[in-house]
Parts: sequence; structure tokens; C-alpha cells
Amino acid sequence: MARYRDMASTEDNQSDMDLWTVCDKGHVHWGRAGGAGVLFRHVPEQGEPTYLLQLRSKSVDYGGTWGIPGGAIRRGETPEMAAHREAEEEIGALPPYRIRGTEVQDCGGNWKFHIVTADVDQEFPAFCVRETYATGWFTREDMRNLALHPGLQNWLDQQDSGGR
Repeated sequence: MARYRDMASTEDNQSDMDLWTVCDKGHVHWGRAGGAGVLFRHVPEQGEPTYLLQLRSKSVDYGGTWGIPGGAIRRGETPEMAAHREAEEEIGALPPYRIRGTEVQDCGGNWKFHIVTADVDQEFPAFCVRETYATGWFTREDMRNLALHPGLQNWLDQQDSGGR
């Protein structure tokens, strides 16, 4: 079982689950119950699919890297609920979307991050709210030229090796 330590909390901490935690391997993570984020995908009639990414602010872990909106899973939330809430908090209002699936990344120390993949009918404007410096829509090829959050880099590597 993961060991929990309140290493820092935000001024608007609304949940006892929104805390830094140290997993069994000694890694520091945000969210006692794990984390979740949503990776939005738009598939145009022609061309490559594009994915919505956010440039993470310097105030969060792995600041200055491109990733997906996400954060701590709160008590009573499913990963999908947490991913939706976090996306709205970080990039603003969301259009209708269809969940394609959820991929779980396990750090190996009893802490998990859930990547909820979702399709949208068109690219939508995402705003820079709180923990986001910039947003943009990128192909997988574009992503290879970005400084990616390690979790997103793992996802991209899995896609390149024949993953979903």
C-alpha cells in the first residue's frame, strides 16, 4: 500500500485526496487515490488525427512539458469523472465527446494514472486556465518534436510500438 505524506497542498485544496503522496517506490505523485487525465483526439476526414495537449505551467510537476489535462482522483470519483473535472478546471468548457477507453499507467509503486482517451467531432478551443501556459492540437508526428510529460511520452512510445 502506498505511503501518504502531505508534502504540499494548494491554496484551494478541496479534498483530502488532493495531496502529494509518495508511492512504495519513493516516487512523488499528486493524488492519494491516483490520477486521471483526458487525451482528446480529433480524426479529420483527411489527414492524421490530432490530439489536444497543454503546456504545463512551472507551478506543477514536470512544468514546461506538454501533457494532457489531468490531476488527482477525488474520493467517490471514477477515473473518467476525475479526468472530466480536471480538464474543465485546466482548459475550460468541454464539447461533447465519446470515451474510447482508459489506459492505466502504473509507476510500479502502487500508484496509477488513468489516461482516458476520447474522440471529439472537431478541434475545439482550449483555454489557458490555472495550470496551463498554452494549448494546441498536434499529430503524433508533431508530438515527437515536443518536450513531453513522461507519462505522455510513455503513451506515445506504446502507440509507436503497436499499441492502440
